[in-house]
Amino acid sequence: MAVVEVKRVRNIDEVRNNRLQLASDIIHFLNDDIRRMFMFGITLEANFMTLWYFSRSHSMKSRSFNITDDPEILVDMLISLVFADDKELGIDPNIALVSNNKRQYIYTVVGEAGPRRFLTTHSISENRALNAAGRMTRVFRVVELEGQTNAPKEGAKPMILKDVWLDEGAKAEMQIQRELFADIQQFGKDPDWRKHQCLSAFSLEEDVPIMDAFANLLEGEHYKDLFLVVRDGSTGECSKPVAPSWLDESTVFFPEVDEARAVDQFVSTQRTSTPQTSSARNLRNRPTPKATIPEYRKFAPKQRSFLLFDDECTRLYCLPTVGDVFTILNAVITALRLMFCAGWVHRDISCNNIMAIRDPETQQWRLKLADLEYAKKFDFEQHNGTSDPKTGTPFFMPCEILQRRYFGFETKVVIQAGPDGRKRLVAEEGNHPIIHNFLHDIEASFWTGLWIVTCRVNHEPSKDWARPIFQDTPILHLSSERSSAFQDPISKHVDEYLPNQLKDLASPLDFIRHRLFEATKELGRAKAWSMANVCLTYSKAHENVAQVFHELAASLTNESPSWAEVKLQNPISVPQPMDVVLDEGSDPQPVAPEQPVVSNLVEEEGESGFTRRVSPRLKRPHQDGNDESGPSETKRIKSSGGENKSNSGGRKTGGRTSASGPSGAATTAGRGG
Repeated sequence: MAVVEVKRVRNIDEVRNNRLQLASDIIHFLNDDIRRMFMFGITLEANFMTLWYFSRSHSMKSRSFNITDDPEILVDMLISLVFADDKELGIDPNIALVSNNKRQYIYTVVGEAGPRRFLTTHSISENRALNAAGRMTRVFRVVELEGQTNAPKEGAKPMILKDVWLDEGAKAEMQIQRELFADIQQFGKDPDWRKHQCLSAFSLEEDVPIMDAFANLLEGEHYKDLFLVVRDGSTGECSKPVAPSWLDESTVFFPEVDEARAVDQFVSTQRTSTPQTSSARNLRNRPTPKATIPEYRKFAPKQRSFLLFDDECTRLYCLPTVGDVFTILNAVITALRLMFCAGWVHRDISCNNIMAIRDPETQQWRLKLADLEYAKKFDFEQHNGTSDPKTGTPFFMPCEILQRRYFGFETKVVIQAGPDGRKRLVAEEGNHPIIHNFLHDIEASFWTGLWIVTCRVNHEPSKDWARPIFQDTPILHLSSERSSAFQDPISKHVDEYLPNQLKDLASPLDFIRHRLFEATKELGRAKAWSMANVCLTYSKAHENVAQVFHELAASLTNESPSWAEVKLQNPISVPQPMDVVLDEGSDPQPVAPEQPVVSNLVEEEGESGFTRRVSPRLKRPHQDGNDESGPSETKRIKSSGGENKSNSGGRKTGGRTSASGPSGAATTAGRGG
């Protein structure tokens, strides 16, 4: 199926609206039908037609052509679409729809034991994205089927299936997790692991309980209990590569038009001529604008990944009370210490990736740290002078990663003679790439705890204070409020704005902030971040933070503090059944927001650290600390693929028609993005 949008007249406004409506329709279909890997679209304004391609890695458009002057192009395109099979139209062959009146699917996972088929029974997490490109993570409760039948396998227990799009060639989470576990196991085999330099700061008497609990985790591979273990998985289909002759355009949906000349920057024909001036904005003939391929966008294809888990978990911000949250955060610090000892960084600690499961016997919550797609071995010397991309969830991203500069790092200024012989001051910053280190993982845990106590409880003053600190905007930068909350004491502010029951948490949180900031500055002043040079600094930071969280967790058992019983606003989410029979003609899910939100021209940082100007785009409404749906899960990661910056969820439009048939052959010269 290809989505078609038609306008009778051709002018700047109609072209723009037609393209926005097409993007809205495409996003609607990609959200509703999980089988969709990509989709084609067609826009027609008067006699000018354009073919579009939307995928999880990038979006493209062909050059517009006149169907009257070039009927052979029209015939070729329609034949390609009409005679295409389902896969060529973007239907994933590994996912099948059970029936037309149920939104229920069968996944085929080709794992280590061969092909296995799973029926989705409940939807656990399906975020309706407002853009085509991205990870588009979906999570379902599934049951394994017997062979090629639709009958559940005898004795099969429900499992969790995660469906996510990753960069082609990227390591699967199961492989990353196994490599991490192997390194933790290797660390635990050392009979003198207690004397390891990573634990050199844990030498005080009050550290004994922490170290004893750590020893229990290393025995018998109990450390795996802290992680959401991947049981099986497979990789699926890839998105199409970018057409060889593509050109980059930044204003496809929001053309910057010279009103006097009425030039549409995205229409061209095989015939070129001088653009015409017309009060009716006649856009028929014009020369093709020059464009260059930007260095910061590689538009690498994305590949679908299916992962299977045994445990169905609850996200941190959906736990019942603040006490439950800090019980889990204490375990998070332990898990990060295990990764630190193994030489790994997580790089995406957030309340979305910190999961919990209730013990059936004790009814206590237990940690399940998830989403290791971005985890990797920490090796500062191997980055060849390049910085890590801005990886993580914006609410909880470390300050140094946001600002692309180390704290405590002083620029050296020297006097040099210029070509004219005059002396001038020259800054020598040296080659110090911004690399995600062990302190950054701990800092993300701190921001997570601060966000929970200020934004997830029913207390408006704390939300008002925290709102400028926790921002999710198109421009990933370090705000002055966030910077101040990390560099300056916050206990006075937290104590002032928190509800009375939570005021006892102000001092511990400020202590963690202070220790982390001091350690961060120490590394910057020394211009040293590798394990060989500053392992003791990392160890001290881990010990300081571990002590605070251990004391808070111990008080839950010994003292029953008032803050422990403060309830979070967000209730525990309930998986939605997928076997409900749909009424004829009804949508399986509500359509996306009626009105798109349009932002101004913004700047974003690309893969190589360059700042690029991005056209105004449709985006999700700004989420602040008062939003009940929790923080954005959108990852700002290395720009290996493009995003459709102007797509939106939107209402179905009357101008849409459908045509069966596909093919990527029609996406000749296009626009990435």
